[in-house]
Amino acid sequence: MKRLFGLLALLFACATANAGPGYHVVVDTRDYAGQSGYLDFLILGQAAASPLHATLTGFAGIDDDGGGAPIFVGDVGGSLATGVVMGNGAGWNEFGQWTRFGGHLVFDVSFDVDPRPGAGSTLEVALLDRDLNYLQAAGDAISFAILPGQEIVVTRTDGVHLPEAPAPVLCVTGLALLGLARRRRA
Repeated sequence: MKRLFGLLALLFACATANAGPGYHVVVDTRDYAGQSGYLDFLILGQAAASPLHATLTGFAGIDDDGGGAPIFVGDVGGSLATGVVMGNGAGWNEFGQWTRFGGHLVFDVSFDVDPRPGAGSTLEVALLDRDLNYLQAAGDAISFAILPGQEIVVTRTDGVHLPEAPAPVLCVTGLALLGLARRRRA
């Protein structure tokens, strides 16, 4: 019985370590190789939207092309190096970074959604050319529709990949190694 409770405690710890809704996003921009443009993150919140924060970290593949300084509008702060936190405190909340396309743009996003009832918000990520026109015919490369108390709805184009988060694999591997070490001791 003691072992069962220990195992359940470990499984619970693994589950809570991966509790928040988070995504690892890879945007393939090889079709736009040689073009410079704008990577645009935008949170649109309705007037009665429940408070929301999106934390963007782990940026890779973003090559500043000198097109201009990053853009911070509304409830947004941070940097590519330290991470960017975006809220929905204003109707229009935008972080934009000029970049040179041609590889994979990578970032992680996690959401902190207030559980109180309210209207939803949307995080949209787009690739824009130098004239701020969409590079992709579908518009946004990926969007996250967020409503309190509901699963996040993700809409993406073919060039966007959401690889599985490694946390569950690490938890299972750790449990297997703990079991192996305990067995060797016995």
